[in-house]
Amino acid sequence: MGQILVIVESPAKAKKIQSLLGNAYRVSASVGHMRDLPLKELGVDLDTMKPRYEISQGKHDVVSNLKRLSKQSDEVILATDPDREGEAIAWHLQMALGLPKDVKRVSYQEITSSAIKHAMANPAEIDYKLVAAQESRRVLDRLIGYQVSPALSQKANTNLSAGRVQSVAVKFVVDRERQITNFKPKDYFICNLRIKGQPAITAPLDLKPFVSEGERLWLASEIKRFLGPQKVGLAKAAKKAGKVRPKPPFTTVDLQSTAGKLFGLSAKEVMGCAQRLFDEGEITYLRTDSPNLSDEGIAKISQYLTDQGIPVSETVTRFKGKSDAQEAHEAIRPTDISKEVAGQSDSDKSVYRLIRERAMLSVMPEGEDALTQYEFKSERTIPNLQGRPERPTYIAKGRVVQTPGWRKYAVIEKITTKDTPLPDLSQGEVYDGSVTETQKTTEPPNRYNEQTLIKALETKGIGRPSTYASIMENIKNRGYIEAVEGKAKSPTYRPGKHGYYIVDALSEFNFMSYTYTRAVEASLDKVARGQMSYVNLVKPVQEQLIDDLDNRLVADSLALTGRCPGCEQAVIQKFRVPKGRGKRTPQPYWMHRDPAHAETCVKYLDDDRDAPVLPPPEANAPCPSCQQVLVRRYSQKGSKSPYWAHKDHDQADTCGIRFFGDDNGVPVMPVPVPTAKCVDCGGIMKKRKNGKTQQPVWVHDAAKPKCGKKFIDDDGNGVPINAVQKTSE
Repeated sequence: MGQILVIVESPAKAKKIQSLLGNAYRVSASVGHMRDLPLKELGVDLDTMKPRYEISQGKHDVVSNLKRLSKQSDEVILATDPDREGEAIAWHLQMALGLPKDVKRVSYQEITSSAIKHAMANPAEIDYKLVAAQESRRVLDRLIGYQVSPALSQKANTNLSAGRVQSVAVKFVVDRERQITNFKPKDYFICNLRIKGQPAITAPLDLKPFVSEGERLWLASEIKRFLGPQKVGLAKAAKKAGKVRPKPPFTTVDLQSTAGKLFGLSAKEVMGCAQRLFDEGEITYLRTDSPNLSDEGIAKISQYLTDQGIPVSETVTRFKGKSDAQEAHEAIRPTDISKEVAGQSDSDKSVYRLIRERAMLSVMPEGEDALTQYEFKSERTIPNLQGRPERPTYIAKGRVVQTPGWRKYAVIEKITTKDTPLPDLSQGEVYDGSVTETQKTTEPPNRYNEQTLIKALETKGIGRPSTYASIMENIKNRGYIEAVEGKAKSPTYRPGKHGYYIVDALSEFNFMSYTYTRAVEASLDKVARGQMSYVNLVKPVQEQLIDDLDNRLVADSLALTGRCPGCEQAVIQKFRVPKGRGKRTPQPYWMHRDPAHAETCVKYLDDDRDAPVLPPPEANAPCPSCQQVLVRRYSQKGSKSPYWAHKDHDQADTCGIRFFGDDNGVPVMPVPVPTAKCVDCGGIMKKRKNGKTQQPVWVHDAAKPKCGKKFIDDDGNGVPINAVQKTSE
């Protein structure tokens, strides 16, 4: 009997689940999505709205391997993540591997032995309603990104990017910055009552009868009638016990927010930590809108705390979740609550401890405080908003912790509230009091940081837990928002150079409306429930988008223009992103506006502080090997040192030498690279230098050498170190 093939997303998850299932199963990874819309074209038929998928770049080998494994197996089980994205990946696997439509689909909230075995014993089928919802989201994002971005870039004369959610996120930052810029400070006054002989009592004036909602006492003349010595009676003395509920266990957004505040981690970093912890079987599923634990989770944590002698609530607090929650799995918790430390990196460990503490606190007893509220009525009468005489009310509040409850055990998120006791006073008594004013000034709203921006998006129903981290990275990396220096662990953001431009250019587009975007999210929910079809959602959005593009895109060119110093014709500044890894800052260059002018001048001009300059004259020389024409070029990074290459790229293959060194402007033959045979596998190795240490190292020509060692150190004498080891043996 053959094995059962189980397909998951990540190699780390595959390794963990393989250890739980044993040799009867073969667990392999799809390494995320295997199919997607084509990278360089829209990929959606605008008449039928049917999307066209292809194997993702770099995934052909993965697909071939999984096809081979599926044919060798008695059965295939799809075990991708338990959300819309996971459901879509399962469907793409089914289609790419040619699996039957009723292929088994299993779902689990945690990677533990019991959860995985229970999932395997209770398979279901792919939920095609969830697949349709994910496909709708993907196509909507593609329609906007691939149609609006080119139109916007053409108007701007520089490369810009628009997105269904990312552009709205930038709008939040732009709107807030404009509020700050347009803010005008305004003085206002507050009135406080103090009681003779009772220094602990400060009772602010209850403004409701005297000012409209949202207003304050703006004028000094308004407050004079409240000020000065006066008799006040204690009209109401209320003393009661106040319950203090524990904080809920983490949803995805709350985890991103709290870990960002405490540890200075970005949303992307928090999600990376949580994903690793989930793949290692340390926490339950990390993408969730629910602030409540499952009954099983509560039972496990309660039993552990009881065994530790820590009190547990008889009735565990239930927390109100979002009404439009999509990923309503249980809140995030450890799979083994007794485990105090988990994770590989320091960040992983910090995030795990935070999740663990929140989960434990959520099942502990509520705290109880003694609350006191005194309402003092002045002897004076002052006209209220309706013009009727009214005695002003001053309210003093006090709080004293009676039973700390869960607060006693909070370590990471420390509770810093202090007792504010009030003296015992008798209702009905009259006291000597005095009302004084304090002048204050209104302050502008705070800029968003990453956590508050994500929270604002969530509150408006824009985007979902699985998308926020990537949205933040997109708008930061593209420079649409930029960090403001400050002391906080999480920086605040203001619009970047093109942030205002994008928001203003698209301001009349329907998808930039907060209410419209929320309505689209609600429609996606309907698709997931089978109450709306894919076409009935995406077709109207596409029709509206075309109307917006035709009638509502208003923008001027952003690009700098000038005159070519060579031919005096018009040129325009462009930007190119350098190839390579890491942060790639766009580099400016210039082009002729009319390509015909480039034919008699130069095609590309260099940039010198936003001004066009002619590039150095092209230097030619004969190749020392084949005598064909070489061109002198300069490296793009590091020393910008010169080198030579064939003007005709195809000639390099004929010649056999691609690059030549430079000796005072003359091409020289490259120094022959020493070669050796690997003693372990017989493969050819070449001697190179380590880019960081400049130490010699031997590198296999083959991308995947049979010995499994791509790099072998040099022994210091120009020989691979394994050659010495073999000789000594």
